[in-house]
Amino acid sequence: MIGITQPRRVAAVSLAKRVSEELNTTLGKEVGYQIRYDSEFFDPATTQVKFMTDGILLKEIETDFLLKHYSVLIIDEAHERSLNSDILISLLTRIAHARCEKAHAERL
Repeated sequence: MIGITQPRRVAAVSLAKRVSEELNTTLGKEVGYQIRYDSEFFDPATTQVKFMTDGILLKEIETDFLLKHYSVLIIDEAHERSLNSDILISLLTRIAHARCEKAHAERL
């Protein structure tokens, strides 16, 4: 799955709707979004592109540190520098190293 974070809820929802329309898919199927208090338009079984807020991804790291179900993560608007985005970038750096080490260990 491809995960794309946005600093604000409105941006996550509007981008998910726009991408879904451009791909001619139903919102919540291949393209979805998850924001606090609303995960109606996200299905873990079918969603391939997931838009979310920075806070949602931080919560996911609590339960799955390696973020195994993501193949790509895009941190959009990181230049806006919020506390959530700074923590997220720091954690993702550690996660990337841990995933590389795990993959290297599995090859041996």
